[in-house]
Amino acid sequence: MSFQILDIVLYGFNREHRILSLRPGELNIITGASKTGKTALIEIIDYCLGSGECKIPEGVIRSAIEWVGVRLQVTEGQAFVGRKLPRRGEVSSSDVYYDLQVDIVPPAYSELRQTTNPQALEGLLSQHAGIGENIHQPPEGQTRRPLSANVRHALFFSFQQQSEIVSNRLLFHKQGEPFIPQTIKDVFPYFLGAVDDNYVTKLDELWRLRQSLRGLERRLAEYEGVRGDGINKAQALLSEAQDLGLYTANTNPETWEGCVDALLQIQTVSLEPEEELTAEGHGFEQLQRDRTILVDELRRVKDQLAAAEALAADHQGFSREGNIHLARLRSVQLFDGDSSNEIRVCPVCQSELSAEAVPAVSEIEQSMQQFEVQVSAVEERSPRMDQVIRTLRERLENTKQQLRQNRAGLEAVQTTNGRLQEMRDHETKRAYVLGRIGLYLESLPHIADTSELRREIDECKTRIALLEEELSDELIQERMESILSILSRDMSALARTLGLEHSESPLRLDLRRLTVVADTDNGPIPMDRMGSGENWVGYHLITHFALHKWFVSKGRPVPRFLFIDQPSQVYFPADKDIDGSIEALANEDREAVVRIYRLALEVIQELRPNFQIIMTDHADINQEWFQSRVIERWRGKSKLVPDAWIQR
Repeated sequence: MSFQILDIVLYGFNREHRILSLRPGELNIITGASKTGKTALIEIIDYCLGSGECKIPEGVIRSAIEWVGVRLQVTEGQAFVGRKLPRRGEVSSSDVYYDLQVDIVPPAYSELRQTTNPQALEGLLSQHAGIGENIHQPPEGQTRRPLSANVRHALFFSFQQQSEIVSNRLLFHKQGEPFIPQTIKDVFPYFLGAVDDNYVTKLDELWRLRQSLRGLERRLAEYEGVRGDGINKAQALLSEAQDLGLYTANTNPETWEGCVDALLQIQTVSLEPEEELTAEGHGFEQLQRDRTILVDELRRVKDQLAAAEALAADHQGFSREGNIHLARLRSVQLFDGDSSNEIRVCPVCQSELSAEAVPAVSEIEQSMQQFEVQVSAVEERSPRMDQVIRTLRERLENTKQQLRQNRAGLEAVQTTNGRLQEMRDHETKRAYVLGRIGLYLESLPHIADTSELRREIDECKTRIALLEEELSDELIQERMESILSILSRDMSALARTLGLEHSESPLRLDLRRLTVVADTDNGPIPMDRMGSGENWVGYHLITHFALHKWFVSKGRPVPRFLFIDQPSQVYFPADKDIDGSIEALANEDREAVVRIYRLALEVIQELRPNFQIIMTDHADINQEWFQSRVIERWRGKSKLVPDAWIQR
């Protein structure tokens, strides 16, 4: 889908109209002298294609013409777009005439009227060009807004004004205007095809999946939070219900699910008033009784633990002292001989002992054996005593935990009683607590098993990862580099055809600076460092020809025409133009002009019928292949605006 130009139509204040017919899929040449209106044609077409500002030159044209229009060849047939020129002091007009038919004839002056507005026209032309939904998301940290490419952006690649084609700094149409260079860079990936045609659809899907993932993760977090911290609240509610006679069980469930089931049962049970009055206060009393039992148990366990620890300490002291005495007694083993004989002489110093009775060695050994038995018995009991101490400590901690839960239940009941002091009767209290239970149950997740929820989260994350990879800047950059490499090959071949300087070196389109660069042995040379207007014109031509070859071959949504204004001006300036003949030029300049038009014709023949070139120029080459492509020749009295209109 795209469009080419069939007619350019002018409507004068004299109610007459003039039609300049063009050939689709061909090279269209308009040759003529200066001040005949050639340069105004680009502005007329641009205004008809939705420009927000009318830049048609003031003077003869604006004083004689009231409406301008173009007839387009589109996929659906033919479309006619007419726009009224703005009044004096205004930059544009909102009066737009649009019509679409299979085969349309430019309307008469009397038929012109406003049928749409410039904003709607932009959308219609974007559809004719085949521009679908698209968006460019600036990198994070950038302040500019996301950009959607439209037909106005596509026209950056369809026009080359007289001042643009000879510039060594500006490569694209309107590149010198504020913010336009960045816009060209932003839309390039879409028009080249580096961004997939369903890029916006995938972006929308990615946004929806991220929203869905946040919701699923929030639900899971809420559920896990309720399961983790909710048991204390549920048990507190059960204690309050016990105190009001709504729950008759003596103990609360130990699991969160059991507490929730009990609360659900409370909602369904309706007690008789007598039963309610009898049961009121039972929960608080039961909690107090339980606390008394737990306090006694805590005291008893503490006493048992203290006694066990004291006994263990005594055992350790006895064992330590006993081992010391045993070490002393074992010294009797130093004596040899019959231990049954009494020793009257000291075995060490050989002196006689006193008449007092001295224990025999046998007696000492017997005492030592008895003492060893006692020490061994104590040491054997020590590991069992350690186990008893560990068991008592565990009982102590469990009892403390039960006391903490009991205290929480008591505090909950006391808090409820404090809030209910001013309530008038038992029914009001019951309704209040039942309302709290209902609110708590309503706030719970309605799923008991999170496996399905976790599966949805995993699937969502997998799809998000795939889309992020498909939409990643790295992948788009890889595609851009591949496309630019192909463009570089075509640009280099076209440059050699024109015989441009540095054509023997690889050429490339530098999107960062929006210029052409020749990669020479001495380093890269950008276009603004290349000499002569001949090279600048040539590099403009080869860049746009290479781009449109790519657009056509890949079916990209860019208008299928290229309008070039006066490409031969560097060889054939206006002051040398007498009758348009280039015979007065030097052979080298004449051959250069011929090469330009020959190259344009070759591009047309390669892309026919899907591409149209319109060229306005002073040059009028006296050769059949050129003359057969001349649409109009404006010299003498022939020009864009008839003299009769001006005279009137």
